[in-house]
Amino acid sequence: MSKVWLGVNVSDDVLALLESRVEVIGPRSDPNPPDSIEGVEDADAAIICPTFPANQATFDRLPNLRIVTRPGAGYDNVDVEAATACGICVVRTADSNTESTAVFTVAMMLNAVRRIKMGDGLLRDGRWMPLPELTAFDLNGATLGIIGLGRIGGRVAEIAHVLGMQVIAYDPYIDEGRAVSLRTRLIPDLPTLLNQADVVTLHVPANAETRGIIGAAELSQMKRGAVLVNCARGPILVEADLVDALNHGQLSAAALDVWDPEPPAADNPLLHMPNVIATPHMAAKTDEGQHRSRLSAAQQTILALKGQIPSGLVNLEVWDRRRLPSQ
Repeated sequence: MSKVWLGVNVSDDVLALLESRVEVIGPRSDPNPPDSIEGVEDADAAIICPTFPANQATFDRLPNLRIVTRPGAGYDNVDVEAATACGICVVRTADSNTESTAVFTVAMMLNAVRRIKMGDGLLRDGRWMPLPELTAFDLNGATLGIIGLGRIGGRVAEIAHVLGMQVIAYDPYIDEGRAVSLRTRLIPDLPTLLNQADVVTLHVPANAETRGIIGAAELSQMKRGAVLVNCARGPILVEADLVDALNHGQLSAAALDVWDPEPPAADNPLLHMPNVIATPHMAAKTDEGQHRSRLSAAQQTILALKGQIPSGLVNLEVWDRRRLPSQ
């Protein structure tokens, strides 16, 4: 029977599913310390948490490991190139947190645009209307610029239409048909989108192409007084440049759920600005979203162990030369 190292918390039904198909080993919860790999040496597959060191050094110590499954859409802690070179399949659960993250993104946008956090702080300080700091704009008729029109970005577009927003998007990797189905106008380049949007929201993965995609030059191209939302990944935004843009009034507010690094330092200026909504990478953290993610991770791991290509296989090119069970 195949052995699966379980390094995340799962519900009883997910654990029962795994135990009916494989031998479950490992902590069966988010490990402490979080980068622990104790027990993985015997595993055929590992369902890992975001801090598991899925890199070349770890893979070199795990000759039996054939599958690494990372619950959630992101897999920043997995060195996919190293895994592929070792014949290890990398699997993610891309669809599991779409709804949770998209709704959270819209909530962050509403909070930032309508100055809800700022108003709360002012009232607690004993201030009352009129308060010019709380001047805002209606979302009905405003333009939302989405950078990355994948699963989450597309769902954000659908919700934004309900609010009466005009939606534009920049994504060189999708076709016109998807944009049309989402009633979204594709913009051919990033500067044009930034110049037209009242709110910009980021929905791209963190990789070499996207690192620092929003920095000083891009922030200067945004409408003065616009709002920026980042619930994707911290490294795609240059935080120091955002601080400058907020201090000089180029942007009126920002909402950030992700940071670079994570967690952010206590003296990060963004944590102390009244016009910044700051949360601890919690967009996907609903009970339903977490359950979907872990259930999908278990199901896909079982499929891969049975020799069936899982839907969330990241490195598809590895499949025909993947590690096979030792005889």
